[in-house]
Amino acid sequence: MNSEGHLEAVPIKKILDARTGKVVGWLYLWNNGEVAPMWIADEPTDEIFPSFSRQGPAEY
Repeated sequence: MNSEGHLEAVPIKKILDARTGKVVGWLYLWNNGEVAPMWIADEPTDEIFPSFSRQGPAEY
């Protein structure tokens, strides 16, 4: 992903490990419209993204 234009980002969703359910990172929405993950440690292989509720993104 190109990081040009990335000035500000907000976390929009937790990334959970599919086996343990633990938070392994967050999905960020950048001011230029790109979405990118931020991992807590090494990038996991079995991640899941919980769906948004009608009220907006899940707490992070």
